[in-house]
Formats: sequence, structure tokens, C-alpha cells
Amino acid sequence: MNLKILKSNFLYIAFIGIFAFLINWMSGNLGVMPIDTFAFFDTGFSILKGKYPIRDFWIFQGLFVDYLQALFFLILGSKWSSYVIHACLFNILISLVTYFTFTNLNLSKFYSFLYALSVATLCYPVSGTPFAYQHSFILSLISIFLICLAIKKQSNILWFLLPVVMVLAFLSQQTPSSYINLVLIIVIFYYFFTKKNFNNFKFFISGSFFILFCFAIFLIISKTPLKDFVYQYILFPLTVGGARITDDQSAFTSLVDQLNFNRLIGDFKFIHVFLVLLIFVTLKNTFNKFKKTDNYLILINSLVIVSTFLFIFHQLITANQIFIFALIPILAGFLHINLDTINSKYYFKLFVIIVVAISTIKYHYRFNLDRKFMDLENINLEKAIPASELSFKLKNLKWITPLEYSKNPNKELLFINEAIELLRKDERKKVVITHYQFFSLVLDEDLNILNRWYLDHNTHPTENHKYFNYYKDFVNKNLEKNNIKVIYLVSFTEKEMEFDRIKIYFPEKCFKNNFLVKNKLSFHEIKDCD
Repeated sequence: MNLKILKSNFLYIAFIGIFAFLINWMSGNLGVMPIDTFAFFDTGFSILKGKYPIRDFWIFQGLFVDYLQALFFLILGSKWSSYVIHACLFNILISLVTYFTFTNLNLSKFYSFLYALSVATLCYPVSGTPFAYQHSFILSLISIFLICLAIKKQSNILWFLLPVVMVLAFLSQQTPSSYINLVLIIVIFYYFFTKKNFNNFKFFISGSFFILFCFAIFLIISKTPLKDFVYQYILFPLTVGGARITDDQSAFTSLVDQLNFNRLIGDFKFIHVFLVLLIFVTLKNTFNKFKKTDNYLILINSLVIVSTFLFIFHQLITANQIFIFALIPILAGFLHINLDTINSKYYFKLFVIIVVAISTIKYHYRFNLDRKFMDLENINLEKAIPASELSFKLKNLKWITPLEYSKNPNKELLFINEAIELLRKDERKKVVITHYQFFSLVLDEDLNILNRWYLDHNTHPTENHKYFNYYKDFVNKNLEKNNIKVIYLVSFTEKEMEFDRIKIYFPEKCFKNNFLVKNKLSFHEIKDCD
């Protein structure tokens, strides 16, 4: 963008940026689902303590998010607000990129502004805090936007940036980025070999070599073994996704379970409205021998349509709360661009705007205010209490969790404070296994994280998994390397962290077990075996 463009769009940019920040700030500070909320909190902090994901602790996704969060902690301080600001800035990024994409595809500034506000409302605020799904989703969307603009503008710098963003999307999470990247590569080669535009192609290849070279340098500097990257980031996730698609009994969920009317149609109804209309307009324009100068729009429409199907497929496979509602205003924006091209009646465009407004308001209340993504939809959020009662580093967070502590968050904070004091007094080298992944930052201590998550089958190899021995060797080497003397288990729900399930990873070690709060808090001292 040049200075003239910035000046002419200043008010829109400023309003979108402020709105995108504030709405995510509000959402990100309200309520907690420990396993999701703190997914990148202690892992990001551990990087500042000299521990690196993949090399020192098992992650299987979110590599780029971890390092980016470490950067936010480094610049803004190791505290909760730095964590939420990370998500806020990504919400600003996707909102502004949406705005400039639509304006550059000849949609009016006002309509582009409205769709960007809807994206700001429906994108990152559904989770509010850094999340691998959201980063990968956003960077995949930006990849789609970049290729749309690169094709229209013939911009060398956009072609150079495209592979950089594609790789960062993959390093945030393997899916949906790998699906989208595959489609983008097909479109890229189709475009270059039909248009014979090899000057732009050289910049795309240069960008590809640049980002791959940077990644190789990262592996060398961080001393991350390529073998560990392949096992954790490629091979193990393939077994998880494959099990869900083939309906393996070890899978948390399966694709077959998701193939029902309520899931396929009900959950994505507003997305389907604009998807069907965009397909219809695209087919109509194709069969009507669309003007040659506008052929690029048919290619762009096709890319957006196929990508939407892939985003929905990924959402079904994850079986998580829905996080792709931002597709509603994005599909609506592309539909609006097509309607402008064929000079459709104004009431068609009005219909599009009204449906976007209704869906945005609906999901804002359900996900941003009621916090459905964090399973807090049926919880009285007015009972939330300041997390600063745990630590000043958690200032601004309003603490309330679902399940057993939802009616009495004070009881949960008393339990967590008991765990914090116990850890603070124990000066031995220790490992803490928990989904309350904030103890390291709160105590300003390297607690030698083993995993980002500790869910059977889905987050790390368990017994009978084909990579179980690799994982077992990995965690045992880390225990030996860090001279660990004791392992702490802190559970969010009863029996979440049972030692009988944990000790199978340490068959050659003996323990002295100390159970402090039944099924909730315990520590296990490593002893010499007789």
C-alpha cells in the first residue's frame, strides 16, 4: 500500500482496527476452559526459559504460535494481557486484510468495511486467546486473499509473500492449511501455465525457497532434530486424522459420527446460504461466456468455493466447537463482488447485508458473550472472579470454568493456590503435568513441560499406539536430561491426571507416591529401585 491509499482509507482502517482489538479483548478476558485457554501460555513462556517445542516438549501442532507467543512475552512482558493482545492483533490482521482484499476487488469501501467488521466479530473472538485452529484458519484465509490479489494485480511482492504465509499457516496447524495449500498449488500451476506468466512465477519460487531456507536455519539454531519434527508434526498427526476418517475405535470422534443433518446443515446454515448463491452465480457467469477481462473472477470464485468445502470438512473432523463463522461475511463479500459485476438489483445486495447482520449478531451473543467455544454457554458468567487473586500476572482475566467449579470459582482458586504454594516451596527439579498450563509463568520457573495437552489418543501416543515407544523414549530422555526428582499431577476435573495412566511412560523408574487431594493433586518422588 502506498501513502495515498492509507490516507484515503484512514478512518475505515482506524475503526476496524480499534473494533477488532476491543471485541477480542472483551471475549478473551471472560471465562476459562483450561485445556484450551492456556494451550500456548506456559509453552510460550518456556521458550524464554530456553526450552523449545518439539525438541524439549511434545506439541504435535502450533509450532509457529508458540514462538510468536514467546515474542509477545518478550516484548510486552510475561503476563496475561500479552497473551490476549497476541490474539487481538491477529483479529486486527484478518479484518484489515479482508477490507483491503474486497476494496481491491472493486467492492465499495463502505461494504468492505461492513464485511470486515463482521469478520472481526466472528473470527478470533470465538476463542479470544491464542489457538492453533484460529491461526491456521486466518493464515489460510490470507493465503487465499493473496492469490486473489496477486492474480488481479500481477504483483511480484504478493507472489513472493504467498508461499511464506502458506508455510506459516502449516506451522500453525497442519489442517486446514494443508488442504488449502494443496488447492492453492493446483490453482497456481494452472494459472501460470495457462497465462504463461513466468515472471510472477519466479517470485513465487523465490518466496518458497526463502521460507524453506528460514525454516532450515530455525531447525539448526534451535537444535531441533529433524526426526523429532517429522514424528511429532507429521507422522503422529496423520494417525489421529486417519483414525477419525476411517472410524478407528481409538479415535476421539469419527467423520461418520459427524454426517448428520444437524451437523452438516444446521451448524453451517448461514455459510451454506452464501456458498450456494456463490456457486449459482459462478455457474451462471461461466455458461453466459463471462467477459474475458473478468475471467479471473471465475477462477477466484472456484478457489473460494472449494476452500469453503475444505474448511467445513476440517471443522467436522476436529469435532470441536465451530470456529469458521468468519466464512459468512467472507463468502458474502465475494458474492457481493459478483453481484456488482452483473449489475444485479439492489435488493439482492440488501438481502446479503441483512443475512450477514443477523448471523453476526446471533453468533456474537452465543460465542463472544456466552462463550460457547469454551463450553460456558450455560454458565452464569456473572459469578466470574478476578484471576489476579491467583497472581498479578493474570490481571484482567475474569475466572470461571465449566463443570464442577462453575458455581463456585472461589473454591477452584483456593485449590490452585494450594498447588502454587506447594510448587513454590519445592526447590527440586520437577515436572508438572496439568491442563492448568500457567504455573511456570506464575512461578517464573521452568517446570519442564512434557506436553501441551494430556488427552489420550489425540494429543500424544498412548499404550498400543505404533509411536508409543518413540514417545516414551522422548519423555524419559527429557527427565534424565533435566535431572527431574519429582512429578506433580494437578487435575482440572476428577481423575483427569491419574498416576496409574502416567506411570506407564516411566517403566524403569520407581516412585514414592503422595496424594494430597484425592483424584486432584499429588506428587510422585523418583526413587532408586530396589
